[in-house]
Amino acid sequence: MHRPAVAALLGLSLVVGSAAAEPLTLPLPAPLPPVRVLTLLIALHLVGLCLGLGGATMLDFWILRWMRWGSLPREIARIFLFISKVVSVGIALLWFSGLGFLMVYALESPEKLQNPKLWAKMTVVAVLTLNGLLIHALVLPGVLRDVGRPMLDGISGTRTGVFLVSGAVSGVSWYTAFALGLMRELNGTVAYGLLIGLWTAGMVAASLGAYLFWLHLREWSARRRHRPPADAPAAGALTPPAGARIPAGQIVPVYAPAALRA
Repeated sequence: MHRPAVAALLGLSLVVGSAAAEPLTLPLPAPLPPVRVLTLLIALHLVGLCLGLGGATMLDFWILRWMRWGSLPREIARIFLFISKVVSVGIALLWFSGLGFLMVYALESPEKLQNPKLWAKMTVVAVLTLNGLLIHALVLPGVLRDVGRPMLDGISGTRTGVFLVSGAVSGVSWYTAFALGLMRELNGTVAYGLLIGLWTAGMVAASLGAYLFWLHLREWSARRRHRPPADAPAAGALTPPAGARIPAGQIVPVYAPAALRA
């Protein structure tokens, strides 16, 4: 799937092959040395990763809290929308810097374009982007309609499934992209198909886990709603009717100790 892109970038590197001898740099005011374009792209990539991964993780924790406790403060809906926009900015920075990496590799180190890990990460980020668009279009409007009620209450089965699967895809994909960018040991040593297969297996396992967890919480919430309050009289207990008077013979006097009376 990624071979046409590799061929196009390799062709670009052949056309401008004379530029591959020297790294691309940007001049800085004296006495500072020039800074490599690759360094700037790495900085943008890290910022995008911090915004995207951090925001997505924060949203996941809020969702788990909502699923556990059944409701959230109403102002959390605005926080959800704000953090989701931050995540979108992070994805945009990842795309900008990632495409920049491809251009720099084509000019400086064309052999890096043959790295299967690079294209596996591009695939993960592409799915992450499409999944984010799906969440914004179909999931958030219905889920955030009323955060004061239990999560997914009144939501159709189809939308519930979309929400659980999209959440699992988001969580697994963000940390997969993070791991692929971090682990240099995977460079040129693991096939593209194996990396994608492991990522797909993680998404399937996370989706099943999210569904089972949601079923467990739904049953637990139902039992808690039908549980009588702690101060409620036990079944069969005799309680005097309102306004009834206790016979004088059943009144037991209670005397304070002598120390208290003194």
